[in-house]
Amino acid sequence: MKDLHDVLSRIWGFQDLRPMQEQVVRSVLQGRDTLALLPTGGGKSLCFQLPALMQGGCCLVVSPLIALMKDQVQRLRERGVKAVALTAGMRREELDVALENCALGHCDFLYVSPERLGSDLFRARVDRLPITLIAIDEAHCISQWGYDFRPAYLAIGDLREHFPEVPVIALTATATERVVTDIQEQLRFREPHVLRGDFRRPELTFWVSRGEDKLGRLLRIAERTTGGAIVYVRQRREALRIANRLTDAGFSAAPYHAGLPLEERDRTQRAWTQGSVRFVIATNAFGMGIDKGDVRTVVHWGPPDDLESYYQEAGRAGRDGEASHAILLVDQGDGRRLEERVRGSFPALQQVRACLQAFADMHRIPLSGGMDETFALDLRGIAERMGTNVRTAAQALKVLELNGDLALSDGFRDPSRVHFVGSPREVHQLQGQRHPSAPLLEAVLRTYGGVFEQPTVIEEERLARMIGWSTEAVRQTLKASQEAGILEYRPRNTGPAATLLTPRRDAATLMPDPAVMRDREGRALERMDRMRSYFERGDVCRETTLLAYFGAQPPEACGHCDVCVARAKGPAIASEPVVDLERLRWERDQEDSR
Repeated sequence: MKDLHDVLSRIWGFQDLRPMQEQVVRSVLQGRDTLALLPTGGGKSLCFQLPALMQGGCCLVVSPLIALMKDQVQRLRERGVKAVALTAGMRREELDVALENCALGHCDFLYVSPERLGSDLFRARVDRLPITLIAIDEAHCISQWGYDFRPAYLAIGDLREHFPEVPVIALTATATERVVTDIQEQLRFREPHVLRGDFRRPELTFWVSRGEDKLGRLLRIAERTTGGAIVYVRQRREALRIANRLTDAGFSAAPYHAGLPLEERDRTQRAWTQGSVRFVIATNAFGMGIDKGDVRTVVHWGPPDDLESYYQEAGRAGRDGEASHAILLVDQGDGRRLEERVRGSFPALQQVRACLQAFADMHRIPLSGGMDETFALDLRGIAERMGTNVRTAAQALKVLELNGDLALSDGFRDPSRVHFVGSPREVHQLQGQRHPSAPLLEAVLRTYGGVFEQPTVIEEERLARMIGWSTEAVRQTLKASQEAGILEYRPRNTGPAATLLTPRRDAATLMPDPAVMRDREGRALERMDRMRSYFERGDVCRETTLLAYFGAQPPEACGHCDVCVARAKGPAIASEPVVDLERLRWERDQEDSR
């Protein structure tokens, strides 16, 4: 076996591991099944990447986060490590080649989404794969008690039948005691074995700020803090509105949400990472896997649905160990709105059926068809067809996912494809008749081979330059040609997607398990109650509350959250429900610096 520090230095340029990282790595090298609970920014990826390279073979990495998979694969390749990811949007031929290369030993890391484990292509080759380590990222998703349960994760335990002696490492940043037990049971650990990092964040001040003027408080936060910041919002229109208000006030800010073009999201992320944009106003689509240690402030414009989401998002501040703030802005109505939002997240059966029908109609998926195909997800379009709002449509899709009908992904890059369904003779006749689409069809035929045999990747921009059209004209002509039955056109997609896991069902007969739905609702309401208690109570240290929720008992109160500061200032302040507590914090800092 290779030397640990030699591989660490040669591949990553590090001389030493953090203490908990080294414990996890050595546990894996001893062949033990290991559940590693490490806080956000705790270096989870190194805990499986390093032992995998030391012992050779191929490491199978299961992760639901497509963007994070692609980022890790790219980083490994830049270091000379052979890695590949099987993600939504890849053609069957691409998946086939990637799996065969892995079976032949030409791959150090094989990243897969949990849905891919059940595909016929994966099952056909699984026994040929030289797997020496199985790594499960975001392992809380395997537990029905977790906040982001994904049914496809349940199939991971079946891997133990194929690789009974291969160690499993499961990693997560957020897990209650019940989830910790469930993860080990679902993954069929040979013996219980949990390694916990220190979840205390002494550099991070958790603060709940109460009052009606959220914008005014946000502007004061912007004035009195420095460095990069994230403001989490729930709605896309809020992201744009708040970014505009911050910009008007003289602060560099940009919105970020899944509805923006990929190029704009990438541009915003780069600018923020490099420091030319200070504030990103984002939905929860932002932050996963972003390697920026000097985030000084994370603000939540209202409470998330649960403490798991809040702790994970807030923990993106201060990862470099420097003093930082995690501030939750709440007003008098936030508790009621949170409860209404969570209770309204469980659609009726008829709405779930309408959602499946709308999705199938939008993509022209025939009954019993579409299995293993990935489709762009237009939530607004689905909601309009259902006659409801976007949130209900999103929750209906989640029910379909829990029912095993489809798998959702936050975003993927799927290039445009064209497949000519008419015969070559019919297409040539259109060209001879000077049909309006003739110049474009001729350009496609001259530029791309195989368009009559299978869907072929195209670039609309390249075709537009060839024939002197605008890119939008090319897209519209391809859509019109599809409606005319000349070809099938799948436009490029960089947004949310759904992969059908079963042949498309008849929506009228769809019957999700009502017991599963009731259990899911009960668990969501329980987590919502804990979130609500966190920001409505003012008598328990914020850090103590968070750590206790995840099974850790801090030796003492943090001394610097809003509750601790209010207690130190006196009972009159501690009992005041609308006092601007973050202002007191900065006033205290000013006093201390004199």
